[in-house]
Amino acid sequence: MIEFVPDVNSPYLIDECKIRGNADLVAIPENESELSSLLKDADSKGTSVTISGLRTGLCGGSVPFGGILVSMERFSSMIGLGKDSKGYFLRTEPCVTIDKIVRTTQLKRIDGLIDITPNACSDFLSDKRKYFYPVDPTEMNGSIGGNISANASGARTFRYGPTRNWVRSIRLMLANGTVIRITRGEHFAKGRHFNITIDDTHLEFDIPDYEFNRSVKNAAGLYCHEDMDLIDLVIGSEGILGTIIEADLYLTEWHPLISNIIFMPDDASALSLIDSLRYDNIVEPEFIEYFDTGSIDLIRRTCITDPTILRPPKKRCTAVFMDMSLDNDVDNRFQRLFELVRANGGDPSDSWTGYDQNDRKRMFAFRHCVPKSIFDYVASLKDGIPKINKMGTDMSVPEKHNREMMSYYDMVLKEAGLEYVIFGHMGNCHPHVEIILKDMDDLDKARSAYAILAEHAFELGGSPSAEHGIGKLKRDYIGMMYGTDGIEGIRGVKKAFDPNLIMNRGNMID
Repeated sequence: MIEFVPDVNSPYLIDECKIRGNADLVAIPENESELSSLLKDADSKGTSVTISGLRTGLCGGSVPFGGILVSMERFSSMIGLGKDSKGYFLRTEPCVTIDKIVRTTQLKRIDGLIDITPNACSDFLSDKRKYFYPVDPTEMNGSIGGNISANASGARTFRYGPTRNWVRSIRLMLANGTVIRITRGEHFAKGRHFNITIDDTHLEFDIPDYEFNRSVKNAAGLYCHEDMDLIDLVIGSEGILGTIIEADLYLTEWHPLISNIIFMPDDASALSLIDSLRYDNIVEPEFIEYFDTGSIDLIRRTCITDPTILRPPKKRCTAVFMDMSLDNDVDNRFQRLFELVRANGGDPSDSWTGYDQNDRKRMFAFRHCVPKSIFDYVASLKDGIPKINKMGTDMSVPEKHNREMMSYYDMVLKEAGLEYVIFGHMGNCHPHVEIILKDMDDLDKARSAYAILAEHAFELGGSPSAEHGIGKLKRDYIGMMYGTDGIEGIRGVKKAFDPNLIMNRGNMID
């Protein structure tokens, strides 16, 4: 095991939200035995332990504030393939990236993987169909452990749902170093009470009495409802219940796709097109992404210094990005798509289409240009303004309130005098509003505006955290959503798994 005292500029003390913490020690275990010994010792002493993966989170979940920072970076191996009644599944350690999972499964590069169930690898190779893992968070170099901990999602949540839908099994190391395997369909609550024994570990506790909002994209707080499956409690728990050391992920059949970026004259026409596309049973989009006029302007500025980025039209415009199936019905899909574009004030000739893999990669790079530009900009401010951090919303609302929320974003941020862009997962009524900060005064104004926006999203039946989780940055919203009783309910569950409260202190609850 590697151990060292980090200096103040250590990369282990920061994640992509750009807040910086501190730790007495960084430990990098090589295997389960070393991790178990470390946790047992910390638990016996009551020492805080923060679990870190690849530090791509946006809410400070892997940022330590004292104690030991445990990096899981050595737990980065694919393990094997299995098959059950739901199909193939991949077993992996927690620091395997989403990109590696996609490449391994879609290209069937499974050398070295073992059979989790008999003949699974040979069956997978001989199967003429292609398979893939469909969850596509914006950060494809994030870890699967982090994705499970935050119940991450992304654009394709529109069709396939979030990470939770694709997790078959988790091996979880508890704070005392013991390990349990939680498999979907095996351990259920009776009402709101769990009384179960797993691998000689007994767990008994009540789940919180709030109703977790399942009507919108939501990654805020412990997922809970009556008679629930235990695995769903762990998914999205942000490391406060234990450390993921293995996971089984279901795969689904891959089909060829064609990507389209449609430029529309203004924000209103783009939003109208999205409303028309959302449930269209001919186009049947895989996802629907949105870029407001400010986002397109930001991409134009990026193109000046990065010629690899596709250049948007020179005229002021907004855009809709979507994939659809490249099948025998593709001509009808395009005909219908063009009808909807015209009906909403656009011109189909103002669009890009790509089915070649290189073309599609460039179109996805165009989409990711917006958040990447914001990340790079905030990082550039850190030397002169060390306390500044990224400020981007992650809110979702019910579809019937989407236009109201979009207007509310504009009103609140303009009144605050803040520059911003809006882009992202409009298929799920879940855009990201990135506030472009210039100084600490802007940060203070942005924090105030964010609180106003989060409360309004909640009042409309939505969530202040749709896919990034709560971490340390958004703890106030747990109280806003669930009240004191909800916070105590979460703390009660944590005590059942982690009696000495050492794991990931400060995530989700104080």
